[in-house]
Amino acid sequence: MGSIGEVTLSRIIRVATRSSALAIAQTSLVVERLKEKNPQVEFELVPLTTEGDRRLDKSLADFGGKGVFIKELEVALLEKRAHIAVHSLKDMPSEVLPEFCLAAVCKREDPRDAFVGRTSAKFMGLAHGARVGTGSIRRIVQLRQLRPDVEFVPIRGNLQTRLKKMEEGDVAKNMAPLDGIVLAAAGLKRMGLWERATDLFEVDDVLPASGQGILAIETLSSVEPEIKEIVDKVNDVKTYGIAIAEMSFLSYLNAGCQFPVASFASWSHNGQDHCLCISGIYFDEAHHKLLKVYEKSIFNFNQSTENFVEQARQLGFKLGKKIKDLL
Repeated sequence: MGSIGEVTLSRIIRVATRSSALAIAQTSLVVERLKEKNPQVEFELVPLTTEGDRRLDKSLADFGGKGVFIKELEVALLEKRAHIAVHSLKDMPSEVLPEFCLAAVCKREDPRDAFVGRTSAKFMGLAHGARVGTGSIRRIVQLRQLRPDVEFVPIRGNLQTRLKKMEEGDVAKNMAPLDGIVLAAAGLKRMGLWERATDLFEVDDVLPASGQGILAIETLSSVEPEIKEIVDKVNDVKTYGIAIAEMSFLSYLNAGCQFPVASFASWSHNGQDHCLCISGIYFDEAHHKLLKVYEKSIFNFNQSTENFVEQARQLGFKLGKKIKDLL
């Protein structure tokens, strides 16, 4: 094998990751898969603190949106301090900058949102006027369709911090304990905290964030062929198609985490046909209406990678156009 900088590739690959416990757990899962497919290669984590991790006093929409969780990792790639970076796909902007590449994605974990109650209560069983923690506009506009009486309280921080704020409140912000919080099911499972969930929202009721449950590997566009070959071995083709379609929907609408928007794609099979189906929502604030759209496309898995990716991209664009046509 070749070499990168002063480090022989056959010995070690440096993996940039956020430094939170959840990010380390997720990156470790990706590294395990990489090791299974590339037993001759060693990997080393490079934990980094991002702007999104540091600035917990404001909502993401107030200081940059999704990119605040990946910028420092991308800088590490550019400066050759890391060879690859691992992200939660939902933290990535809908369009990757030209100097970078969405090199691979792992098979999707549970994409749904989960409710963690301070007691054993389910979301629909909460008392009238209950207080539920979430800073996600996407979640709030959908959950209000189910329970318009619930008060939604902005809450940020890593998973453990949010659980603690739910149980104990936040003295610094004069916030009393909450009746529950809404979290990604995938994060709870990867942290071994699945037993904390008291309820689960099916995608028909609450559409998850685009890319939720998917772990992505990012590299430089000019990545060395040896690294590309190593990363390619863990790419899940069907999940990659899902990722491209969901993120292209966001890209068409020029939407990020500050927008009340979401999409969810899944594969269905009918004989030899492979159909990628995608649903999308957008909250029309002007008319106080939640817009819902759907699209699908039959894929040929014998086509080139370029054509496969472009078909998934066009599917996301078609879904986005349906939303724009309704606005």
